[in-house]
Amino acid sequence: MLPAVLRRGAALALVLAAAGCRSPAADAAIAEQFSQMSDALVAMQDQMSVMATTMDSLVTVTAKQDTLIRRIAAVSGVPTP
Repeated sequence: MLPAVLRRGAALALVLAAAGCRSPAADAAIAEQFSQMSDALVAMQDQMSVMATTMDSLVTVTAKQDTLIRRIAAVSGVPTP
């Protein structure tokens, strides 16, 4: 009984030791992917910031045009909703 337990224990230790070994190339590839993901996230944040600025600008332009149209309508006597 004891030799079977020792064999199983040795086999388990061998499997755990083999599973614990990692390739440096695989680690480098994972690090590169994380770096690329980080760069992509920064680029997305930059694009979101540009889009938010553009939206704010468009809202301002629309408000000015709306005010101008209302003033022109008021001067010419055209009823506005």
